[in-house]
Amino acid sequence: VQVATGNAAPLEIDFEKTFNEGLPVLKAADEDKFESYLCVLNADLLAGLYKRYSTRLLEKNVRSFLQFRGVNSGMKNTIRNEPEKFIAFNNGLTITATDAKWSNKKGVFKITSLTDLQIVNGGQTTATIYFSKKEGLDVSDIRVMAKINVVKNSKPKELEELISKISEFSNAQSRVSKVDLRARNPQLVAFKKLTNSVPTPTGDSWFFERAKGEFQTLLRLNPNKKSATNKKYPSSRRFSKELLAKYYSAWGDEPHIVKKGGEKNFRYFIERISGEAEGSSKVKIDRLFYEETIAKVIIFRKMEKIYGQGKKAMGQIRATVIPYSLSVLYIYSDASSTREKFDLSKIWRTQSIDDTLIEYLDELMKLMNDLVKKYSKSDDYNEYSKKIELWNAISKSAEISDFMKSRNSLKILDLY
Repeated sequence: VQVATGNAAPLEIDFEKTFNEGLPVLKAADEDKFESYLCVLNADLLAGLYKRYSTRLLEKNVRSFLQFRGVNSGMKNTIRNEPEKFIAFNNGLTITATDAKWSNKKGVFKITSLTDLQIVNGGQTTATIYFSKKEGLDVSDIRVMAKINVVKNSKPKELEELISKISEFSNAQSRVSKVDLRARNPQLVAFKKLTNSVPTPTGDSWFFERAKGEFQTLLRLNPNKKSATNKKYPSSRRFSKELLAKYYSAWGDEPHIVKKGGEKNFRYFIERISGEAEGSSKVKIDRLFYEETIAKVIIFRKMEKIYGQGKKAMGQIRATVIPYSLSVLYIYSDASSTREKFDLSKIWRTQSIDDTLIEYLDELMKLMNDLVKKYSKSDDYNEYSKKIELWNAISKSAEISDFMKSRNSLKILDLY
């Protein structure tokens, strides 16, 4: 079941059993929805947590480790040269949990275990301490302030809202984009678990970078397996959440929004799979969704190669032609009342595209390349392609209608 669904149990840490010590804390707040505790953590414990649980600690964080640069480089220098000042220079950690156990011995109040422990702010600090210790630096004198929020009587949606606000208001180490803040979206978390658990029919592995810097963190955690990791996850089988949004959304009837890219397209994507957009319903992130999405990634990337780049390219508007072409294929298959859905499972099973479809996509893109230029009311084709007017003109054009009624198009639609 876990392989099919990608489900994983919440992280539960018993500090007394694992680290032979509880966490001395001071209760700072006791509200209806949460309790807050303040404490000082020693760096050896933090390094031990990261060594044991690594990125599982950061599933609700907006980023993974972003290398020793910028603020992280400054932290490393403090660890090396002025460890006793680390607690004064560092912003500390914000931790969330959904349950806690305590002990009270001789007037010392300690948290002995936390359920669903997540470092929602301070992931960079935790990873920097771990990797610094791994490189041989002494972290025994390092102390880190921490605030532990134990959420109670909260539904999953309320928990996500609380974590989102904590990340937005307290994260000041490096810029957090709106795209990064949505990295914790439950739909993306579910998709990440599927990439980790569902094997492809050909035995290949895909890597979805839900949190920025996640792949580099994986390499750093396993330096002796760097070559093997790169071989297992070559760049051709890795993609970020921004790219996921582009690949997924291109298979639809609004390619002009895909062309807007960045945060606009990502918001469009998230609102649709989460059921937040008007007229949409929450998409079930299951094995079928995962397999079809990987097929969309494969077809999109193959089209990029077919179109080409530079002097040998089909043209200079690849970023427009591909989503527009895929949208045409979509409206004449999935969105058609007379046709069945396009069979993406064929692409999933082989993890590739056959020569017949490659030739067809080449023809479709050549036509689309000409139509974008013909129907654009601006010489800046890439900019004008962000407008719905261009998409409406092309999708309803006689040229597209004739092409999709051609023998070759009907053959492809029958095959798929």
